Amino acid sequence: MKKTIVILSIYLISLFLTGCVAPVIVAAGAGAGAAYSLTADSVSDNFPISKERAVEVFSQILKNENGKIIIVSISEGKIDGEIGKKKVYFRAKPLTANATKVVIKVRKGYNLLPDKESAVELYKKFVKVING
Repeated sequence: MKKTIVILSIYLISLFLTGCVAPVIVAAGAGAGAAYSLTADSVSDNFPISKERAVEVFSQILKNENGKIIIVSISEGKIDGEIGKKKVYFRAKPLTANATKVVIKVRKGYNLLPDKESAVELYKKFVKVING
């Protein structure tokens, strides 16, 4: 009971001081047995694919969602796009020759507010395509 009160107090103090809290949550991802990191404004995970493949897959997901690609750079592992009024940011950073860290961020409300629900949905679609 004391531990819960202490954690809740720390959470409320940080919320009051900073205006927001960006907790990191590790959860099971899309039934794949993978673990992903979820913050207030992004989802990230490591995949056994190349950076180029990650960019190709995510650009196709954006197209399937009737999204608009604003910037795509395979060499930088970067996609900036929109789905409706939401801004979507995708980054793929190579870790090794066969592993890539993927970060998906979605913002709404004039690019001010994080939309983690949409980020998680796009992540699940990405995992589904990768795991085929």
